[in-house]
Amino acid sequence: MRIRIFISSVQKELTDERMALQILLSTDPFLSGQCVPVLFENQPAGLQPDNQAYLELLRTCQVYLGIIWKEYGHQVDGLSATHHEYRLARDLTLPTLVTIKGASNVTRAAETEAFIQEIKADGHTYDRFNDIESLQEKVRARLIKHIKDTYDLEPTSDQDQSARQTIQVASSFERQRLEYVTWDEVNMDIAARIVARAEEQSIDSLSPESIRRSLWQRGYLWRDEANQYFATAAGILLMAQDPSVCFAHCRIQIAAHAATVHSTNPLDHLSIRKPLPEAIDAAVAFIRKNTRHPLRVVGLQRIEVDEYPEAALREALVNALAHRDYEDSGRKVTVDIFQDRIEIISPGGLAGNLTLAKLRTGTARSRSRNPNTAQGLVFLGRMEERGTGIQRMRDAMLDHGLERPVISIVDDEVVVTLPGPGDNLDRIRVSTQAAPGLKPSIEAKLNDRQKSILEEVVTNGSVTTGWCKKQFGVVQDTAVRDLKELVELALIEPRGSGRGRHYVLTP
Repeated sequence: MRIRIFISSVQKELTDERMALQILLSTDPFLSGQCVPVLFENQPAGLQPDNQAYLELLRTCQVYLGIIWKEYGHQVDGLSATHHEYRLARDLTLPTLVTIKGASNVTRAAETEAFIQEIKADGHTYDRFNDIESLQEKVRARLIKHIKDTYDLEPTSDQDQSARQTIQVASSFERQRLEYVTWDEVNMDIAARIVARAEEQSIDSLSPESIRRSLWQRGYLWRDEANQYFATAAGILLMAQDPSVCFAHCRIQIAAHAATVHSTNPLDHLSIRKPLPEAIDAAVAFIRKNTRHPLRVVGLQRIEVDEYPEAALREALVNALAHRDYEDSGRKVTVDIFQDRIEIISPGGLAGNLTLAKLRTGTARSRSRNPNTAQGLVFLGRMEERGTGIQRMRDAMLDHGLERPVISIVDDEVVVTLPGPGDNLDRIRVSTQAAPGLKPSIEAKLNDRQKSILEEVVTNGSVTTGWCKKQFGVVQDTAVRDLKELVELALIEPRGSGRGRHYVLTP
């Protein structure tokens, strides 16, 4: 069970802060596994009027988190909803975390000042904050202390440093609330997959309402005063049919060139305008279409291998899209395919104080300008959470027989270069997963001639006794014996008779 954190405040006044805490509790490497944010406006309406429903919801929670600024809020029975919630939390003896926006000399409603004095009189300490970053930092620190003191659980040093750095570098772009993409226009297949993974449920068990509620809770949707739901910027990137309709720079420009330099007339080009998970697939498909695929014989199979490992391509594309600077509206992610390499370029330098030297080691801790967007790609199985993408990309390239990726910064853009095989396609290695060879117990029984016979059958479809005699310079009896033993091992079988007799692979 995760700890239910009830977030209490005047809703309209502190909309940004409420969403920021939703995102924090949904994306923090440690807190996301221990906590779940609970907000009253996220709950489905009951069939009967109930002006105490928000208090009943509070009774299901384990921690009260109050945010106070200037306004007091609409009063019912002499108190605002936030004040009623605070008093019930006090009566229930819930652990209480209070944050106040602004300095003590900020002009507030008289009722708000009285509310703050009551909190002081009750003996609660509170934290002051001035911006979203400081709010997230203070709430995170208090919750981690509570979880450690109560449940003897705490984040690892990697989780802690990754979370701190992400708060410091996170952009406000993905929290934008725009009236561009309505709930009815969201890609429901992607939406359902995000929620199924996030909530650890099967897609079949999810209703449209539960999907919408979970997406709202995680900051992918927002709701206006007329109770209409729209996608936030993060939701648009992940689930809009064409994010570039809302943000022209949110697309991938990809081109294939005939030489090793840019050309004004590329061999092929495409502007990919799809939600991020589908954009990644489309880019991989374009690269596959415009690169070479030599045939190899492995074991008893003739297979087609890729010029570049798909795992490295996907990792580079995911990193470019998840960590780019979306506030830079003048540039887009670009991919250029040259004869000797592929370059994937992402707008914006490295986030925070991350250096190229640290990034190149493959041990840099995960951090992102767009934690909610990145979290969505994690839910969709497009990226890992551990910040080891550079290492996985490097391993995929080396395992494929290619040089390791080259990462550089050019004009405040991150450029990932994947060196290709050039004219030497023979250097490309075939993974054992792609085409398993003969069982070791069978291979141990074969001589070198028999292994070559199998390779010939796989490559050209059949083999004859005459081919064996000529290829290996052996007599008729030796060639017949080699073929007979392969037949007895059920690796090949004879077809035809007389001079037309030949051998093919056993089905």
